[in-house]
Amino acid sequence: METQWCQECCGPCECWNPDHPEREPQGLELEGDALVVYLDSLTEEERLEIAGPWPVRWLYPWREGEPERGINVCGGCGGGCVGLRAVLGIELDLICVDSHKDATATAQAAGCTAIRMDVRDLDPCHPALRGTWRAAFTMPCPDWSVAGKRIGLQPQNIKILVDAMADVAQAYGNVWRAGGHHGDVSTAEFGRPYDVTVAEMWSWVGELAEGERTAGLMLAPVLVGMGLLAAGAPLESVIIEQAWTLPEAVKAAIGIEYIVAGWNGVLWDILDAGEFGSPSTRRRAIMVGSRERLDVVEAPGITTWASDAIGWDPETWINTRGVRKTSGGNEFKLGRTMPGVTSKIRGWYDADDPEHRFTIEEVCLLVGLPPGFPVVGSRSSQCRQLGDIFSPLVSAAVWASLLRVEWKQPLIRYLTELYPHVHGQHSYANAA
Repeated sequence: METQWCQECCGPCECWNPDHPEREPQGLELEGDALVVYLDSLTEEERLEIAGPWPVRWLYPWREGEPERGINVCGGCGGGCVGLRAVLGIELDLICVDSHKDATATAQAAGCTAIRMDVRDLDPCHPALRGTWRAAFTMPCPDWSVAGKRIGLQPQNIKILVDAMADVAQAYGNVWRAGGHHGDVSTAEFGRPYDVTVAEMWSWVGELAEGERTAGLMLAPVLVGMGLLAAGAPLESVIIEQAWTLPEAVKAAIGIEYIVAGWNGVLWDILDAGEFGSPSTRRRAIMVGSRERLDVVEAPGITTWASDAIGWDPETWINTRGVRKTSGGNEFKLGRTMPGVTSKIRGWYDADDPEHRFTIEEVCLLVGLPPGFPVVGSRSSQCRQLGDIFSPLVSAAVWASLLRVEWKQPLIRYLTELYPHVHGQHSYANAA
């Protein structure tokens, strides 16, 4: 794993200021071998300064045979990367970006190349991102989730967000243009906007009502995606993961921008990790977008009981809210695919033995990770990271659909290794 320039400062980097694009050093407008010659003429310190916070290698042109470059925005503790590496066995040159200190440290410990950065400080036209092939957006969900404040679902906030998406796309030049004798429709010419900054674009969602301040972050799939295309990046595919309650108007607003950009495949679906072999449910809205047409990802219907995954008695009742009663109850039996793991699992316990609680190793197993996954931080922080995870089981299927590789057999192998006392190859004859 390559050491990142900004990991010491752990904050916004001043070497590349998106508010002052004229600061781009002369020579970076070169391409191919000419760019290589120019970069090689610089000192390592100069290359680090230009590249920051990205790796120096990304300043250089992507070459045939090299792993494709990609970014995972709000990548958390790296669950999506586990789907790529551990399930599919694929190594992309993927960089995870997240603002949470512990989540970034966990991703790094797990083998990811990770950068601690607020997505609002990410300039998609940075010269180091011109070789980006893939982008994933696994955005936080408190303002959309049924377990959160749901301020993202308020009509006035949906309108603010959707309008901002359209304005951002237009700023990058992604608008319909009519032409030809028969009113043919083509897309506009992409280009970097010099009359509006990245910070100003983010200000367009600044009027959202108070909440967890996560609803506005859904601007990122448009701002970053359109920005990469405007910068000339060879972006081939996009993944978005969000709460299943994400409004249809927001889904449509994102999808239409990629369709306008000329992409042939944009699909939204609701996928539940519990149907991919996870011991806990995690129902999520997933978008896959590609320049090529796509096939729908179909869940294989593999089931894992939570009790079997961690070796507890299936008759165990788990208390989730103490003595507080809600319409949904405060207990569930472990002999099933259990309800979705949230950060509050840190306080869940055996109803007959309040001292008997889930270990972090068991929580990892309950969300589809190996028990030795190196989660960093306090117990509260660890549970929050695992509760926010992009299921590696779903991630594998989604990435495979974009990379056009087979995923069901690799998923079976992974589940067999993860829960060897539960599953065997014979259990999945219908999933092949």
